[in-house]
Amino acid sequence: MKKIISLVLLSILVITNAVAQSKKMEKSLWKAAKKEAKALKKEGWKADSSMPLENILFEHYKKLTTEGNHELVGNVIGNTSVQTLNQGQQWATTMVCISYAKEAGILVRGRLAAEVGAAVNGGPSADSFYEGYESKVEKEIQGEIKKSFALYKEKKEGGIDYKAFFIVNEENAHKARIRAMQMAMEESEFARENAERISKYVNEAFTVEQK
Repeated sequence: MKKIISLVLLSILVITNAVAQSKKMEKSLWKAAKKEAKALKKEGWKADSSMPLENILFEHYKKLTTEGNHELVGNVIGNTSVQTLNQGQQWATTMVCISYAKEAGILVRGRLAAEVGAAVNGGPSADSFYEGYESKVEKEIQGEIKKSFALYKEKKEGGIDYKAFFIVNEENAHKARIRAMQMAMEESEFARENAERISKYVNEAFTVEQK
């Protein structure tokens, strides 16, 4: 009986501690969200949403605390012809997918060349595979990225700057890269000849460098 009581008390202690840690984390995230929202507003950014910016940021930060979740940012800023929020959203999504696909291709190309160098037959067949792989990653990853929130800023000369923030889960992204590799491999003799090495690097996680 005493053992059961001890286990119950231990369980209560663990749960209580977990709740306390969760509240502490949320308090910290809310503080960070308010600080960032203030800075963004000062720069002229507005939320592409009816919700207050600090609330949007807080929810975004919470998503990033989930293991395997990463942030991707689509920047549509500068000399662009974007006039509407819908255009900005479309451009941002396209740019994120292209950036992700290029990073995936660079990883495989760079690691493969560094490891085996001249031992791998390169030339047009290799370039064709890399291009095909990137193209397929771009299409596959689009179904895995989830828009979290977006910001826009009106430009003096007309039109808007726009940036959208997305969440991608590495496990889902990994599956997308595998699907892309399998499709590209069906079309490439170079890929089939180097399937084991290529698969090794397709399986690696990576972070897209935000520009």
